[in-house]
This record gives sequence, structure tokens and C-alpha cells, in this order.
Amino acid sequence: MMKVCPICKAEYDRGEVFCPVDAARLITPSQMAAPMSAATRDPMVGLELAGRYRILRRIGEGGMGLVYEAEHAVIEKRVAIKVLREDFSKKPEVVERFRQEAKSASRIGHENIIDISDFGETPQGQGYFVMEFLHGQDLADLLAKEGTLPADRAVHILSQCCRALGAAHGKGIVHRDIKPENVFLTQRGDDSDFVKIVDFGIAKMSDIETEGAPGRKLTKTGMIFGTPEYMSPEQAAGKGLDHRVDVYALGVILFECLTGRVPFVGDSFMGILTQHMFEEPPPLREINPRVRCTAELEHVLFHALSKDPEARYQSMADFGSAMEAALEGRTTEPTLYGFAEPVKAVAQGPKKVELGDRPADDFPASRRKPTKTLWAAGAAAALLAGGGVAWVLWGGERADQVRADQTMAQQGDVGGADTIAPEPVVDPSTDVAKAPDTEAEKQANAAAKEVVEVTVQTRPPGAEVTVDGKPGGCGPTPCTIEAPPGEHLVLRARRGKKRGSTEVTPTGATTVQIALVTKRTRPTKTRPSRDVGRTPTKRSPGGDLKVPDIFR
Repeated sequence: MMKVCPICKAEYDRGEVFCPVDAARLITPSQMAAPMSAATRDPMVGLELAGRYRILRRIGEGGMGLVYEAEHAVIEKRVAIKVLREDFSKKPEVVERFRQEAKSASRIGHENIIDISDFGETPQGQGYFVMEFLHGQDLADLLAKEGTLPADRAVHILSQCCRALGAAHGKGIVHRDIKPENVFLTQRGDDSDFVKIVDFGIAKMSDIETEGAPGRKLTKTGMIFGTPEYMSPEQAAGKGLDHRVDVYALGVILFECLTGRVPFVGDSFMGILTQHMFEEPPPLREINPRVRCTAELEHVLFHALSKDPEARYQSMADFGSAMEAALEGRTTEPTLYGFAEPVKAVAQGPKKVELGDRPADDFPASRRKPTKTLWAAGAAAALLAGGGVAWVLWGGERADQVRADQTMAQQGDVGGADTIAPEPVVDPSTDVAKAPDTEAEKQANAAAKEVVEVTVQTRPPGAEVTVDGKPGGCGPTPCTIEAPPGEHLVLRARRGKKRGSTEVTPTGATTVQIALVTKRTRPTKTRPSRDVGRTPTKRSPGGDLKVPDIFR
């Protein structure tokens, strides 16, 4: 039977229940053509549940259930009631998951997670649970109006999410579907952005989804749950997952708050999942050139979006503290995980120079520390001393060889007719004759030509790199430096006011990563963003792709 989406008006004839584009429940063409009052009549409105909850109106719907505003018949307290859809009430696994949602949220008991107070069944056998009624808007609505959020406001909202989800993780519960629609903002005292995490419909509870409990495991390896734009790479691949999928989802939301768009968009469900699995998130300013984000906060963001769960923040506490530190211009230790260690400043003492068998410290101060003037005078005297030129230029063994060659030339054929003097080699750059290289020198020169490549990557990219202040650096990053194998290098990267450094001793091809941060002597107060009050940026249509719960 042909069905139509009441929102986008798309037609479907393959048995679909929900529109894969906007998740709306499909209706028949006759329902579409019927008067609005008849098509939208809801038998639940006006019903009294359990003799105490009077349903007033429908306020929302999802893939599994409908949400109503209700009032307690005795104390007249407003509540919200989520009712499982009638066609799902006959599926035991869906009923169990609906029951699990109520259990998941109620057992956490955190101020930033919606409170669930009651559970029951309607006269028609549909399960329902009662939760607190919230006034406000979700983060998706806020972003639709504002476009982007100032960094301090975004961090304030997401820090509360970290505390709430950290409490859930502590109880063995993973949300698995964190997205702006499930971050509700309400008024609490002077805070108009007080967070309530909602919709634990596909939450994973460790005591329910444990191997070895026949008939109780609600998910299987390979099943995909979640919303594609906020799905971690391991979720997208259908692999085993843990609490770090929520870290990744919050990283996507932070990206969206700062730029006005999720990092990966596409025209299909699998197209987005593929990007999460194999492509790196784009630079913030590539998405929005007007983005206002410090290097420290950018590090936090991309660290949370690491493909490998081991490279992300290992707890919500680490993620939350890293965001708050970034606003003060600081970088926490977990944020630098995976990057090269910065060069630490070490006090430089006087260098010891070996003179014979005695260290320089055993000599009088006048001999230990010759002045530049005396050294220059000594050098000049050596240059005036005729034959001493060889000792200044080549020293020791090389001078002996030159002097021996000069003696042979003066004596003519001494050594017999079979002795052939080495023919001098003329350097074409100077037209000066010099003795041929010895075998040892040839080997040394060949070794000097051997180099290894050191690839330097920085976050953010585009930095200039120097090698301990010497020539031979590279840029903009990512770029490659050639160096002799085994040589100790101090690499310093700079991009504007951002700095970073590391040390490396490569013996083969090596890649190093340097985190660039703004050096400050003391914390600075975060200035309010100038983007407040500006015309909202239109969100990408590709980022609005939603997949109904029934398809997950």
C-alpha cells in the first residue's frame, strides 16, 4: 500500500513505517487528504491513566513512543508521559527495551538527567512511564535559531553533559544516542542553559546486555544503534562498544556548536557512517571561517573525535576538565596523549671541556675560560706562522700528510721509479689543487649523504618548523625534514602566537605530532563572543538526516 510522509510528502510503497529522511510516521493518501482535525485526532488525549494522570495534549513523538503533557489529578502537578506505540506493544523485545529506558534513567539519579517517577500500562495494554515536565528547548532548536554558540556557552552546556553521562557510566549505563535533540535546556535559578539528558531508549546496561544470559541480551554484535551524524567509528562498524562512544558523540556536538555543522554529512545513512570510520574531521575554519575557537579547545575537540577509542578521553571527567581548562588557555595531560612530549626548559650550566686527561674544572679559571679576544689573537698568530696554516685548517693527522707530500715533492724521485705521487685534484669551485680523499674520508662522506625522513604534523596544521633554531626546517605542516640517522633533533613549530616543540632521535623514517598552544603567563578571562546576535548560519541539510529507531 502506498504511504506518504506528512512532512516531506515523499511516497513509499515497500512497507516502510517511518520516513527515513525526517523520521515521521507515514500515513495513507486518504489520511493525507482528510481534514487536519480528523487526521490528528488522538484517542489518548483526555484519558486518565491509573486514576491519577489526566492526559492534556501530545507534545512530541519518536520512533518507539509518543510523549504527552499530563496533570496529576490530585496535586495538579504537570508531568510528561511517554507511551509506547500500539504496534510495538506486541513485540516483547521492544517492550523490554522500553522498560529498560525507564529503568536506565531512574537508577542514575543525577540532576542533569531527566527524572522518571512511575511506570504502568494503558487500558489498551501499551506501556508508559511518567517523567518530570520540562519547560525550555533542546539544543537542536537552539542551534537552529543561533547557528553557532560562543565557546564558553558551548563548554558550559557540554560540561553538564559530561557530569550527567559520567554518572550514567558509573552505573554501567551507556546512552549510545547522544545528539542535540536529547540535550534539553531548561531554567534552573539564574542558569537558562541547565541541562537535562533525555531519551535512554537504546541505552546499554551492562547487567542486561551481558554474555551468558540467554534471552536477556537485547543487542548483538553487528547491530547498529544511534543517529549516524553522531555515531562513533566502532558503532558505525557494528563492533563492540563502551562508554567512549558517548565521548565521541559529545565531540561531534562540540564541533557542531562551534561551526554550525556536524563534521560529516552525506546523502545516505551508509555514506555518513563510512566517513566516521575512515575520514578525518575537517579543520574548523574549513567549515566556518568565522569560527572563534582557541588552539587549546581545538585540541580537546579533535582528541574527543579520535577514531581509536584508546586515543580519546577515557572518562567524561577527563573530557569535561579538558574543556574547562581550554577556556583558561591551559592544556591538560590527557589532551596531549598521542602527541609528542614538549621540550622542557632545563637550566644550562657551564660546559666541561676535556683537556688532556684532566677536566676543565681542574684548571685555573684563567685557563678554563679564555676570552674571545685572546682566542682571536691566537688564531691570527697561527695564520701568520707560515707552516702552521695546515694545523689550523686540517689539524693533526691531516697536517702530517700534507707535510709529507711537500717533502716528497722537494726530493723528486725519492722512493724509486715505481713510486707514483698522487695526482692533485682540482676543486672546480675554487680552482685550487688539493690532495685526493683517503678511503676513510670517502666512507665518511658516503655516510654523511645518508639521511632519514622525519614527517612533522601539527594540530592545528600550517605551522613553520625549525630544527633547534638551525636552517633546514620545513613548513607549512604537515611537512618533512631530512636528517642524518641517529642525530638528536629539537623541533620547534610556530603558527602565529601558537607554539609547540618536541625532541626526536630518528634512526629511520619517523612521524611526530606536535600540539600547538598559545603560551600565556597567566589565565585569561574568556571574552564574550561577538557572534551573539548575528544572523544564524543555515545548518547543512545533509546534517539533518535522521534514522527512525525502528531501523536501528
